[in-house]
Amino acid sequence: MKTTVRIFGIFIILFVLLASSASIWRSQRDKDELRESQELIAQAQQSLTLMKEEVKNMTGESKLEMENQIAEAESGIKKLPSESTFTIVQVLFGASMVLSIVFGVFLFRPNLKSSKTLLVMSILLLLATYFISPDIEGGKYSGFSNRTLALITGIPLIVLALFAFWIAKKKNVESLRNGR
Repeated sequence: MKTTVRIFGIFIILFVLLASSASIWRSQRDKDELRESQELIAQAQQSLTLMKEEVKNMTGESKLEMENQIAEAESGIKKLPSESTFTIVQVLFGASMVLSIVFGVFLFRPNLKSSKTLLVMSILLLLATYFISPDIEGGKYSGFSNRTLALITGIPLIVLALFAFWIAKKKNVESLRNGR
């Protein structure tokens, strides 16, 4: 049974490494697109300022409609993530790559205490990556949003952590039975 878990664990490690690499690439691409569109965002903000001035002179239903459109546009601009958000997400995906390699070591050299600690860390890493990732829908290269990619990477990492913990626990029970 341990051998089967180790084999599946190796496949999961490869999957996590691939998914994390793709997620890092996706975050970098989104960060580059944001950097390229900064000038357009600044122009849009200037246009909104001019529109606000024009709306002050308007009356009636058209004024309310324009104010609603301006407020909606401003909220859309405020929802745009910053470049630092994408950098943080990249670091978290890098941490998941490192953790997957560490769990690979623990599949063959079990350590109960470290496996338990790293299991908790991998759960916290998944939650942090999921909630920090901007909710931007996939583009022409990927149909997944950044949050979906966080789940695709994080859930197998947690399964891998459970495998390492299970093997360590099984080794601990065997050593207690043998009196070591």
